[in-house]
Amino acid sequence: MKEFCAELANDQPSPGGGSASAAAGAIAASLLAMVCGITAKSKKHEADAPELRRLRLEFVALADKLTSLAREDSLAYDAVVAAMKHRTEPSESEGKRGVESALRYATEVPLETAAACAQVLDLSPQVAAMGKKSASSDMLVAVLLAEAGLKGAAANVRINTKNMEDPEFVKSSNDRLASLERSTRKLARETLDRLG
Repeated sequence: MKEFCAELANDQPSPGGGSASAAAGAIAASLLAMVCGITAKSKKHEADAPELRRLRLEFVALADKLTSLAREDSLAYDAVVAAMKHRTEPSESEGKRGVESALRYATEVPLETAAACAQVLDLSPQVAAMGKKSASSDMLVAVLLAEAGLKGAAANVRINTKNMEDPEFVKSSNDRLASLERSTRKLARETLDRLG
């Protein structure tokens, strides 16, 4: 964690907000995995233990995916910077294609981050319903972090699609993003209300 924060604090633009968004989602998934694990070990929650163990595995997988996306987001940004430097070489049309391809990649990565954060949010009500009450603040923090991760990733998608020339890709990316935001907005509020 110290190393990642030091990387964020350096005087380079990468890693940036996209990586931080994925990291927020990874921490959210990890917190919910922890809540599932400690609750499953409790005698009071024996009946829910099999489902909690299953959920825990899903959260661990999501945390791993989001951790990878944090690194991939930096690589995607670096690819855009490299493409911008070479956009006039060897010909203008090839340079533009290179930039467009890099922007597509730099849009797909945060879109995947948003989708993974949405999955964390989709699963969170089950944990809120079964989790130990003593872990309610952990669950609340997890939901807030997953929501922040989704919103941060969404901002990255939107800023990248503004610079793209492929209207079909832009529309499909923004439509998918809007769908993720719609499907999780109410769910996050309800889960936070339940935990708060």
